[in-house]
Amino acid sequence: MTDINWDITVANTLPSTQDVAKVKAAENAPEGTVIQAMSQSAGRGRQGNEWTSPMGNLYMSLILRPMCPPDLAGQISFVTGLALSAAMTPYVTGDHKKTLKWPNDILIDGKKCAGILLESNLSSEGLVESLVIGMGVNIHAAPEDRIGLQQVAGEHRLAVHRFRDEVLVSLAQYYRGWKAAGFEPARREWLAQAHGLNHKISARLPDRTVKGVFRDIDPAGALMLEEEPGKTIAIRAGEVYFGA
Repeated sequence: MTDINWDITVANTLPSTQDVAKVKAAENAPEGTVIQAMSQSAGRGRQGNEWTSPMGNLYMSLILRPMCPPDLAGQISFVTGLALSAAMTPYVTGDHKKTLKWPNDILIDGKKCAGILLESNLSSEGLVESLVIGMGVNIHAAPEDRIGLQQVAGEHRLAVHRFRDEVLVSLAQYYRGWKAAGFEPARREWLAQAHGLNHKISARLPDRTVKGVFRDIDPAGALMLEEEPGKTIAIRAGEVYFGA
């Protein structure tokens, strides 16, 4: 069983919760350490992209210590996405649609509402000794091309700290399930919410752009792209665009 004792530190503003949590992880802070900021001056997402971080949203980074091989740690990105999605569900009224975009974004009505960033540190044995998970959720202050959770919540009024606690409870449950049952139940649940499954996409890789149909994710979380009948390739990193 995995019971996490969440230890939350809240700052009014930080350059980046992820950077603070990475330092804490290197200093052997325990699993369950959480760094939250009400705003960030240098928030970042995947591949060094800026994450705009005004007041009114959830910005936090937390430490897990799975002590597992790196390929299994990649599964935790999807487990985290499911946990965050589950916490968001009660606030998404029926006329809006929430989907999970590979590898680690949550969309509402096709617009980005939340993103996840994972950074790991390996032990001398090659296991993931610490995993720092950053989350950004637009709640009250979404950038112009994105969407805030409060916008789709109807009469539900969101409080950032209460929602944070709901996310952490959900994550502990999903992380416990992953520890007990492995990735397959989470993989199936993630695919049931996947944005663009069985639709055409293009994937921009470091050396080329490939196009095809998004068919599946494999046990390591790679996107399985069918370039043509009988030819499927695994996309492990890159930017994915739908409707290609």
